[in-house]
Amino acid sequence: MEKFRFLTIEELIRELDNYEFTQLHIHHTWKPAHSSFNGENHIQLQEGMYYFHTVVNGWEDIGQHLTLFPDGRWLTGRAFHKTPASIAGWNTGALAVEMVGNFDLPGTGDFNSLGYDKLEGEQRAEILKLIKYFIDKYGEETIIFHRDNPNTRKTCPGTSLEKATLIKEAKHIHEPSSWAKEAWQWAIENGITDGTNPREMATREQVVTMIYRAMKK
Repeated sequence: MEKFRFLTIEELIRELDNYEFTQLHIHHTWKPAHSSFNGENHIQLQEGMYYFHTVVNGWEDIGQHLTLFPDGRWLTGRAFHKTPASIAGWNTGALAVEMVGNFDLPGTGDFNSLGYDKLEGEQRAEILKLIKYFIDKYGEETIIFHRDNPNTRKTCPGTSLEKATLIKEAKHIHEPSSWAKEAWQWAIENGITDGTNPREMATREQVVTMIYRAMKK
């Protein structure tokens, strides 16, 4: 059995349904950052974190249950049934997620030679889906940033991120953006789309099909 496994968000949620959690802990890796990622080195970066956690820190395993990469791919870490090494004093019952990146604003947090990143695109979309899952199943109070712990000096998961903003976005993840609502409703009424997943990225075949349906009207 492989140490780490890639999962889609649908596969991940099906697995998480087999467990009970009390909190979702959200971290940024700080290092590695987006500049460390070349689009193909998911396992290499994960193994680097595993080495740091087990050899340098002396932990029994990689600290997090999940790593979320800049391309939106999920990679498993510590087994879901095991307590993570996440936030001191708050680990029991938590699901720990590390998002690859340094999401501090420039000039805040500790200096990072790898640069500063933005949580956007597929990476943002995927963490919002997981947040939505936890809100629906356990309540929004279970969404925890590392810096929420009063005993840490860390800015994790980054000073550019506000928990209230992510929660608000997650709650509306299945609704079109305000600027798109009129067009989205028109597309539904004209059979161009089925009305699901308005904020998902579309493949070229999906775009072509939507254009085809619109032109046939």
